Amino acid sequence: MPPSQILDSHIHLWPSTSLSPSSHAWMTTPSHPLAKRHGTADYLAATHPVKPACVYVETDRTLLGEVPNVEEGDGEGGIEEGLKVWAHEKLEELRFLRRIVEGNVGDSDGVEVGKEEGVVKGFVIWAPFHLSPPLFNAYLRIAEDVAGPQLWAKVVGFRYLLQGKGEGVVQELVSRGAWVENIVGLGGRWAFDVGVDVNRDGEEGLEAVGNMIREVRSMKGGEGVKFVLNHLCKPPLSLTPSPRWTSALERLSSDTKVYMKLSGAFNEFVSTPSSVEDITTALSPFLDVIFAAFPNRIMFGSDWPVCNVGGPRGEEGNWKFWVEVVERVLVERGLSEEEKEGVWWRTGKGVYGIDSL
Repeated sequence: MPPSQILDSHIHLWPSTSLSPSSHAWMTTPSHPLAKRHGTADYLAATHPVKPACVYVETDRTLLGEVPNVEEGDGEGGIEEGLKVWAHEKLEELRFLRRIVEGNVGDSDGVEVGKEEGVVKGFVIWAPFHLSPPLFNAYLRIAEDVAGPQLWAKVVGFRYLLQGKGEGVVQELVSRGAWVENIVGLGGRWAFDVGVDVNRDGEEGLEAVGNMIREVRSMKGGEGVKFVLNHLCKPPLSLTPSPRWTSALERLSSDTKVYMKLSGAFNEFVSTPSSVEDITTALSPFLDVIFAAFPNRIMFGSDWPVCNVGGPRGEEGNWKFWVEVVERVLVERGLSEEEKEGVWWRTGKGVYGIDSL
């Protein structure tokens, strides 16, 4: 039986108007398995009869270059216009989310008005942490205006993906003074979701993030910033845990404001096990590390609809299959009912500052 209450801390949504590389560069062809609408109606169809609360996480929309074509001497109007052109798709994402929150949706959005109010409890949106603080803050002002007050009140965190960047790039990015200053500026109000990919990029990015977190902690105001590691940091799950992955996470274990999402596993196997028993067994050595490093700081996430790409039970069954896997994991590890609640909803609710489910 699924738990009576779930906060799915990691889902993605997009309308049917955003299915090309111009909107999502990773949707390389019309035949891409995710190149179709994924709205809240589609999500709830996949979870039925369970109706979880959830947290939306940004979807890596296309950006027109690494940095905007602006200079800080261009004047406020010129900078604003340049940022809007550069981050057009990021702002379109906010307009889509605003329609969901305000109930002003169209057929392309995948929302059934009157049936889905309040399903998405919080939004983790994109922000350009790699820019100088003046440009970063100028973008946030634009984003807040585009989002409107209802959506902005539900923004619970930010993400800037740190995967697929190439050798040395993540280390260079997150060690910049501007990056650290922008992260420190989050304070305790917003979380920063960390997306690194050890499976495809190696451990360097994860190690660089660990160093960045320690640098943030040394800064005035940095002690309150919450970091949420996505998807176990995407280790290669068909192998055994690497010493570097293990060490990087163990070094973060004493930081009580670093959290881990129990999510995203299906796509990190060479061939995803098809039974709950087999996938739980395969995950066990990795989860030994995770549960030891982050006691009471682990939260459930499905990574829907990306879980449908690597999952063994198709679009109608993968979300439920992952719930079954997590249920078995928590039982096998002997967690108390209170500890299970922590994974299913309590930790995510606290980290993201969600008032009620």
